[in-house]
Amino acid sequence: MKRSLLSVLFVFAFVSAPLGAQTPPFQPAIPDVPVLTQDGKSVRFYTDLVKGNTVAVNFIFTNCTTICPMLGGMFTNLQKHGGSGVKMISISIDPTVDTPRRLKEWSSKFHPGPSWVFVTGRQADIDQILKALGVYTSRPQDHLPLTIIGSDTTNVWTRNYGFLSGPELSKVVARVNDRAPRTTAGGAR
Repeated sequence: MKRSLLSVLFVFAFVSAPLGAQTPPFQPAIPDVPVLTQDGKSVRFYTDLVKGNTVAVNFIFTNCTTICPMLGGMFTNLQKHGGSGVKMISISIDPTVDTPRRLKEWSSKFHPGPSWVFVTGRQADIDQILKALGVYTSRPQDHLPLTIIGSDTTNVWTRNYGFLSGPELSKVVARVNDRAPRTTAGGAR
């Protein structure tokens, strides 16, 4: 009872906070580790999903009943409201439970289009990605409602806390894409 009350208060705090709260831009060194898609296809995280793309990344796990369905709904809204040109990546933060099959089943309620991929993998590889993006937590239940939006082309990356609408997410994507390319590399090459 105490844990569920804390979960409700935690979610309420983020829902009632100003939407789209962003931290200063950051430059992650994105690892090129192997991951599995919801279709069971093995891909390299940087090379196959991030390289040369603008991406929106969120963090979910299929047993979550609080913020993860809301994060899935955010990406559904991004697809509907100007999500073209952005690759959406939902990373399971509980890869020991979330097999490609479980991700496929969970994702089906959000009707993902071809630009939205769900990934899982070996715990060590997923942890490496989470640490690089600054979102690692040892317990999936403790993760934040966070969306990383960045461009490998412009090398502009943002962390967005809370639950943003599709139009709000689209505005962040546009700001990330509008920045002039930088000379330093943002990801592992």
